[in-house]
Amino acid sequence: MKVARRTAQAFASMVVLSLLMSASVFAYTTRMSHISSFASPPAAADASTTTTSETEHENAQVTQSTHTSQNEGQQGEHLLEFKLVNFTATAAGKGDSEVQINGTNVRVLIQVEHAIQSAQYRVDLVVSQTPTFIVSSAFCSGTLGNFVTSDEGEAEVKLSMILSTGTPFLGLVLCTNGIPALVSDPLTRQATITPRTNGSDSEETHQINAKQEDQDDESQIKTAEDTKQIPDVVQVSGSGSTITQLDPKFSVSVSRPSDNSLVVSISGANITGPRVLLISLTKDAGALASPGSLSVKFDGTQVAEASSASQIFSGTSASPPSFIVLLTSSGADLLVFVPHFSAHLIEMLAAAPAGAFAAEAPLLLAAFVALTALSAVAYMRRKRFAAPAAP
Repeated sequence: MKVARRTAQAFASMVVLSLLMSASVFAYTTRMSHISSFASPPAAADASTTTTSETEHENAQVTQSTHTSQNEGQQGEHLLEFKLVNFTATAAGKGDSEVQINGTNVRVLIQVEHAIQSAQYRVDLVVSQTPTFIVSSAFCSGTLGNFVTSDEGEAEVKLSMILSTGTPFLGLVLCTNGIPALVSDPLTRQATITPRTNGSDSEETHQINAKQEDQDDESQIKTAEDTKQIPDVVQVSGSGSTITQLDPKFSVSVSRPSDNSLVVSISGANITGPRVLLISLTKDAGALASPGSLSVKFDGTQVAEASSASQIFSGTSASPPSFIVLLTSSGADLLVFVPHFSAHLIEMLAAAPAGAFAAEAPLLLAAFVALTALSAVAYMRRKRFAAPAAP
């Protein structure tokens, strides 16, 4: 009886530990599924924010001008159109904007002219539960992204963001030097953000052959910057992104929809010949800084990886777009070859980080060790009690 009781106790303990281990595996799997999808960015301040403002814009026709794409044919896709007007009498510039909504994915197209020349702008996509909000410097953090204008005060910008489902009112605030300069007109329009039903948001990444940046690569990059073959440098870190304009004929924008994705647009008027865009990623930039697997798209088409930096810098207008990743002591440099110019969109997606396994590994290991030890004890007891009595 004692043998049977102890065997039953050991078996029950093994069952409990097996359930614990299964729960750990389930937690790991669930966590990985959340990481593999784009993380929702922080919500912008809404109408409940109490801030000081010079003016409050009213919107009496929020729902009158919401346009539906004529060729979409898919649920959850629609388009909001805005004018961009001066926030104050002394502000410069004007423009137009389109907010393209596809499920939870939001892409914002901005065109500005007569703005401040070669100026840095930060863009906030304001997500409000009411059709009005108080415009102030609180909306100058650049939740959507940032861009730099050309020497003619022009820019053609493409920014991306991911929103939670709902029916919020969306508006735009463009700031320079921490002060609102341009705002959307009407102030907001109501959007419908729904889960996508026409496929997955996930994209396939590809194993890349990242190379260690050597002195020859550094020399080529320095020469390209001096000759303006590299017209702009986009620097991305854990704290945000900045744009260094080397050639004022170009305008560049950058947005980061998630920790492992980046969207950069570059445009230039009356430009001849190819250029190279440099995106510098510091080690604290997350999965982007150490991409073992990567997807780079140029105007929506997958781009091939170049064999060397020399191939990037020696390309001609007849060469296809390409990219290369060079590992540096501070992170990584992504060089993208652009064969010709008007306006182009570069989308970068790194494989989702595997940090979730590191978080769950201790629990999995502890359960496994405990299960193994208990099994060994149960086996030894069973062997001892089952041994035949000595004659």
